[in-house]
This record gives sequence, C-alpha cells and structure tokens, in this order.
Amino acid sequence: MTVLTIIPIFFIGFSVAWYAVRAEELLRRKEASRLQRFLGYVFIWWALSTLKDLVTYIPAFDPDAILLHVYYIDGCGAITFAVIFMELVKPGWVTLRKVLYMLIPFLLFFGLHLVAGSQLLDAAFTFFFVAFAFAALVTAIVSTPGYERDIRDSYSNLEDVDISWMWLIIGLFTAIQLIWWAVSRKNDVWANSFYYLSSLICWHLTMRNINRMRTYRLAEHASEGVAVQKRYTANLDGKLEQLMEQEQLYLNPDLTLADLVQRLGTNRTYLSDYISRQLGTTFYDYVNRLRIERSVIPMMKSHENYTLEHMAEQAGFKSVATFRRAFKKLTGILPSEYMLGTREEQ
Repeated sequence: MTVLTIIPIFFIGFSVAWYAVRAEELLRRKEASRLQRFLGYVFIWWALSTLKDLVTYIPAFDPDAILLHVYYIDGCGAITFAVIFMELVKPGWVTLRKVLYMLIPFLLFFGLHLVAGSQLLDAAFTFFFVAFAFAALVTAIVSTPGYERDIRDSYSNLEDVDISWMWLIIGLFTAIQLIWWAVSRKNDVWANSFYYLSSLICWHLTMRNINRMRTYRLAEHASEGVAVQKRYTANLDGKLEQLMEQEQLYLNPDLTLADLVQRLGTNRTYLSDYISRQLGTTFYDYVNRLRIERSVIPMMKSHENYTLEHMAEQAGFKSVATFRRAFKKLTGILPSEYMLGTREEQ
C-alpha cells in the first residue's frame, strides 16, 4: 500500500467516523427539532455512502467499473441537499413519502445502468442530476420570500430563525458538486481527498447553523387559524396594545406571536391579520417599534452614559446590528446620530 493510497483511505475513515458520531449526537437528543433529526439521517447516508468508497481501493476490483457504479450511487446524495434546504425554506414540508418519490428516479437510473449501461444513459443521468439540483435551488429561491414574510409575522427577533446563511452553504455545496462531477470518473488521490474534506466543512457549517435555529413549522401555523377561527368571537380592538403597554411584553427578547395568541385567547390567523390590517405593520416591526419608542429613546434621553449594547439588550434586542437596523428604519437615522442630536439639544 503506497502513500497515495493511504491518504484517501485516511480521509474516508475520518469522514465516516465524523458523520457517524454527528448522526448519533443529533438523533439521541430528546428534544431534537425536525431539522436536527433530518440532518442526523442525512449524516447516516453520508457515512454509508463514504464508507462504500473504500471498495475503489481494493486491488481485486476493476477501478473503472467500480467508479461508474459509485457515480450513480453518489448521485442519490443530491436528495440529502434537497431535504435539508426544502425543510429550511418550507418547514414541515418534507415527509418520508416525498423523499421516496424523489429517490425513485435515481433508483431507476441505477437499475438501468446495472442492466444495460451505456454512455447515453450516463449522459442522461448527468442531465437528470443537474436538473434535479437546479429544481431544488429554484424552489428554495422562490420559497424564501414567503418564509421571510412568515417569520416576520411570528417572531420579534429573527436571529435564530434566519436562513440567509443557507446561500453561502448552497454556493459551497455547488462548488463541491462540480468538483465531484469532474473527478467522479477518475481516481485522483488529491482531488478525492479535497472532496471529502470540503464536504465535511460544509456539513459542519450546516449543522452549526441548524443547531442554533429555533424550532419552527410553517405548516402548523398555517393550519392553526383554520382550526380555531370558527370558535373565536372576541374583538381585539385595543386589547393587544393595552397588554403590550401594561406588561411591557416587548422587552422579552424571545417574544413570539404565539405568546400573544395565548395571552389574548385568540388564534394566530386572527391576531396576525389584526396587526397587518389594523396596525399596518408586521409583528416583528410592531414589537421593535415599541422597544425603540418605549424603552430605547427614553434611555437615550435620561441615561447618556449607557452604551448602545446595553440599551439594545435592555430593550429586548438580541444583537446590536438588529437594533441599529430597526432604529434606522423607524427614525431614518442611526442610534449614534440620534444620541448626538439629543445631547446637542440639552
């Protein structure tokens, strides 16, 4: 066994161990989110898929034939990307049945390859693989605005439900898949090793961001209003504003629309519609406006020694960056500019 053979075998072994350990870590969590469970199953697939690559380094097998089989099997990995990214932009959409439907054409191609492989079939599979990946990407792009609108109607802080990081991961994964496509028919040691390592980095970044996200399902919220609307008859006029003012609920950094739904005895659809139609804003902007008008601005006028970080935290913002954006959106100027103007007036 040469050094050039040991290097990829090392990366294969390391990758299999990493995926297996991370899968076990995610799946044994008692309160794992759907995304975490899906990611755990995805890691099981990647552990097994990577383990099979050891066959290509067994001298008794024809490497060209083995690599062609590997090409078809690895193509199924596109489903793992689709599952994660679809669950990100459309929480609750992914089901076992849908995953099986996605898997069927890949299995058909692999079966045809085993029965009557040809260059034409290889080209057709490549075209299908690219089309599948492109369709998943387009779906993610189209679905993202809807997701963003929904979270702004449901959360007062978006840091732990934000999915903008997904686009960096998609870009990295796209580059990796292009590398995979370029080297899948060759047994280049360094290219294969780079592929294993870069894949680990991308999945690590994905796991880190998913672990930071709060559990959220659009499907549950969408159906909630329909189920409860029929038995709701109370009038919300003034009740929301009174509750927010008296109890200063806007100071809670984790305040959600669901919290207010429970306190007011209403349902999500009715309350969201009230905020949108009667108040002319989103839940996110409504709460942040209260934080700024009722908490931040009074602090700026009476406590000149307070830092922006302290005021943001006291008002219920989870980050200074979010505080600055919200403040400028409401007042048209940055917090530092407002403080400077207040001092000059005094």
